[in-house]
Amino acid sequence: MFKILKNLKKTWVSVVIIVILLCIQAWTDLTLPDYTSKIVNNGIQPIVEGTAGQSNYILITGIKMIGIALLSMACAVAIMFLSSRVAANLGRTLREKVFKKVLQFTRKEFMEFSTASLITRTTNDVQQIQMLITMLFRTVVYAPIMGIGAFIRVLTNSNNSMAWVIGLAILCIIGIVLVLFIIAMPRFKKLQDLVDRLNLVSREILTGLPVIRAFNTEKKEEKRFDDANTNLMKTNIFVNRTMSIMMPALMFVMNSVMLLIVWVGAGKVNEGIMQVGDIMAFIQYTMHIVISFLVISMISIMLPRAQVSARRI
Repeated sequence: MFKILKNLKKTWVSVVIIVILLCIQAWTDLTLPDYTSKIVNNGIQPIVEGTAGQSNYILITGIKMIGIALLSMACAVAIMFLSSRVAANLGRTLREKVFKKVLQFTRKEFMEFSTASLITRTTNDVQQIQMLITMLFRTVVYAPIMGIGAFIRVLTNSNNSMAWVIGLAILCIIGIVLVLFIIAMPRFKKLQDLVDRLNLVSREILTGLPVIRAFNTEKKEEKRFDDANTNLMKTNIFVNRTMSIMMPALMFVMNSVMLLIVWVGAGKVNEGIMQVGDIMAFIQYTMHIVISFLVISMISIMLPRAQVSARRI
């Protein structure tokens, strides 16, 4: 994989801009919970208690939040645009290099690969790498920044007596991802070989169709194609069913954590240890941390296939 990622050197300017935009977006997203806490504690709470009118404070703070949210949105759009462009350029470079390499093969080297396998490596395998690169910056760069930044904010800006809730959530998420990864990884490796097999059978049948008809072996060839097609289908179904468990399980963890924070935080508010705004900010920071791990876990769906494709390329 690292050998393939070296080809990103040609687009290093775009990569640097993406990283800078990701840092700006992370800063904006981590700033919003502070404003939410201020609105509740300094704006809404006094109104509820009847101590003072804070409508202007709420309005001004709300306008600041809208401006920060618009900046975050602009960064996100620019990041996706540049990421797609970088990934497309990498795909073009890989296809060009693979094609030139195949043209230099001797007859002995060419016979070591089937034509169908070479086509798959140039198209499907490169596509897997391209899809990974498109999402890579959002997962490898943005998610850790958000997770670490939110955790630091939790420890510095609010009562950290509930930090154990975040630790519990992270352990649950890591456990779920590891179990599913261990189950699905062997099938991911098998999947690309089955795609090769289906392409090979299809090409042989289509190329030798006159001979097949001449010897009246249509039924035999239909069964051969059906076997290759069914094996690919069964493996795809197993992988998709396994990975389909991931998102509901992770969403259950996220919602359970939110409920736990409200339950524990309500007691602390009742005791006068925390304010309502602090609880809301803590929930948002916790969601940032959990979602960061969710985003990182999503890469586990794409990474195995991309790793296999990178090795084949």
